[in-house]
Amino acid sequence: MRQYSAAIYANENLLLAELLERLEGDMPMLGISVYGSSLAGTTIATGTDEYEIKPVGKLDEEILVILSDPQAEIEVLKEFDGSVIDFTGTFADILDEVYIIEEPVAHIINSLQSDKNDMEAVVVLPAAVFGKSGIDDLLNQTRELFAFTNAETKLFENRLAFNMFFSDLDQGILAGYRQKLKQDTEVDVDVRMIPVSTGFVLDVYFKKDVNSNLTFSYTSDRNCETLSDITGQTGIMLVSKTQNRLTFSGDYIHTIVRQITDALKDITGDDE
Repeated sequence: MRQYSAAIYANENLLLAELLERLEGDMPMLGISVYGSSLAGTTIATGTDEYEIKPVGKLDEEILVILSDPQAEIEVLKEFDGSVIDFTGTFADILDEVYIIEEPVAHIINSLQSDKNDMEAVVVLPAAVFGKSGIDDLLNQTRELFAFTNAETKLFENRLAFNMFFSDLDQGILAGYRQKLKQDTEVDVDVRMIPVSTGFVLDVYFKKDVNSNLTFSYTSDRNCETLSDITGQTGIMLVSKTQNRLTFSGDYIHTIVRQITDALKDITGDDE
């Protein structure tokens, strides 16, 4: 089988670590190099390997995977001559062969074959939306609550542990996320966040009967009573369906990684 070389650009550890773990297991023929700006000069370890994160220069790899906002390196990266997989959307109109990876909620809504004007949605998000810093803050807040001390957080101004965040389009930590989601889907999704690490739940409501192609999701053949029954799986699960509602759930990080590995398999022909 032909060997391919891939460069991964990242400035955040959570998604990077999960992607590296998945690629080591699913696509061992990929030779992987990791680049970054804020992470340059550090290393990241998986269960089987260790990767040095290098500063960006001229890239000679055949595939470029962009996980983080590359604004600091955009002039260098846009000279890349190869296939690009972009989670940030930065290179959609700059480079020729670009696979755009969608944020999980946008991915689901945009996969539904329905008039957006007939659609409303509510999503419950995990701390992983804000990467490793979000999960670290949640863990620290939880520990400090049980210790009856005050946590010094990196990201959240308010307490997420044993709590819930709500959002509007104008203020709050989720406002920017909600604005971007509306821009990407043309649906103003009601956004909440609960104290879980990676699991999310999306309810989509239709003014007319549900009539959508749901091939991007699956229905479990076993009873899933909790969110933890679903998180850790690679796919998006259709939890329930009524005449005017669809409920989806999944692992936020795994949903992104699944899209990336699907794109890589399409580029390398590994899906044939």
